[in-house]
Amino acid sequence: MDLIEDIVRKYRLAPLEGEGGWFRFLTRFSDCNAGSILYLVSRDSFSSLHRLDTDELWFFLDGGAAEQVLFDEETGTVRRHRLDRDNRSCLAPAGLWQSTRLVGGEWALFSTVMCPQFSPAMYSAPTARLLEANPFLKEYLNA
Repeated sequence: MDLIEDIVRKYRLAPLEGEGGWFRFLTRFSDCNAGSILYLVSRDSFSSLHRLDTDELWFFLDGGAAEQVLFDEETGTVRRHRLDRDNRSCLAPAGLWQSTRLVGGEWALFSTVMCPQFSPAMYSAPTARLLEANPFLKEYLNA
């Protein structure tokens, strides 16, 4: 059995359809309607380009280094954040396109927190129009 399968089994993670990677809900904070998850990326399955309607705070837990790319469609601005043992957190603001993938190692484990907690209605996949206008974004798709 390979290391990714061991991690998935150890943390009881499930594939995250559409986005890629593996996840498990950890906590739902009922008083403020927030929620947190564990999230695992590998070289073959990372966080594909998507947009959320609320902020998402990422925490690096273990594994190899990752890069989070944030794209502001309105201004055309690209921001890149490294997540690793020396850079443990990053905020993905609501409304920005985001993707997180490995830049070192075979896997990386994160926790994320959102308020309100995630619901599928918050998630948007990139449109053909967005990708035609910004072809460099195609490399951030988890095909």
